[in-house]
Amino acid sequence: MVKLEADKEVVVLQLSNPPGNALLKPDFIEIEILNDFLKVNKAKAIIITGTSRHFCIGADINLLLNLVQEDTLKEHIEDGHKLLNYLYELNIPVFAAIEGFCFGGGLEIALSAHFRIASEKSLLAFPETIHRLMPGLSGTHALKKYFSLGQSIEFILSGRTMNAEEALNKGMVDYVVPAKSCLDFALKLAHKMTDDKPEKVINNVMIALKNTYTLSRDKALEEETRLFCELAADLNNEKIKKV
Repeated sequence: MVKLEADKEVVVLQLSNPPGNALLKPDFIEIEILNDFLKVNKAKAIIITGTSRHFCIGADINLLLNLVQEDTLKEHIEDGHKLLNYLYELNIPVFAAIEGFCFGGGLEIALSAHFRIASEKSLLAFPETIHRLMPGLSGTHALKKYFSLGQSIEFILSGRTMNAEEALNKGMVDYVVPAKSCLDFALKLAHKMTDDKPEKVINNVMIALKNTYTLSRDKALEEETRLFCELAADLNNEKIKKV
C-alpha cells in the first residue's frame, strides 16, 4: 500500500490504497525498507502524499478489528509510533502534501512531518470518536503544539472537520495551495531548499532546529556552536584542498 519513488534526491512516499488510501495497519511501511531507499537515493528530503484524490482517510476499521482478534494491535501501534518517530527524527526535511481528506491515522502521519502543504479543498479531522474509538497513533500528543487542552478535547470528541484555512491559521499546515497542486508545490519547495546544499549542512540545520524544542536554551546554543564549527572546519578543509 506504499509506493516509493525518487525525484533526484527527493524521495516521494505515496500512500496507495485507493480511493481513500485507508491504512491497512498503523506501521504502513517497514522502517528498514524506507531507510534503505533513502540511503540508496542519497535523499535530502522526503514527501509523503496519497496516490488518489485523498491523502489518507485513516485506518480501515475492519482490518483494525482483525488485529484486535489476532491480539497484535498493540504491537502494530507501537511499531507505528516508532515509524512516525523515525520520520520526525530524520535530519532531512519531511513534507506532507495533503489533497482531499486527511483523517485519523492520515492526520497523525501528516503531523509527524516537518512541513504540511494542504490543498485549498482539503479537510482535516480526527473522526475516531464517531466510531467509538480515539486517535491512537500519537494524535492526542501532536495536537498540543497547535491547540489548548480545551480545543483538543473539542476537536477530538466532536469529530468535526477543519478546512485548510483554519488549519493554516492554527499553524497545523504551512502552505495552502490550489487543488491538485500539492505534490508539485512540495517538490519545488523541497528542491529549492536542498538541491544546492551538501547533505551535512541540511543535517546540521535540522539537528540544531529540533534541539530548540527538546533542550534547554544553553544546551541548544552549545550544540548549535558545535554544529556550526563542524561546517566551518569542513569549509576550511575544502578551501585548503583547492589551493
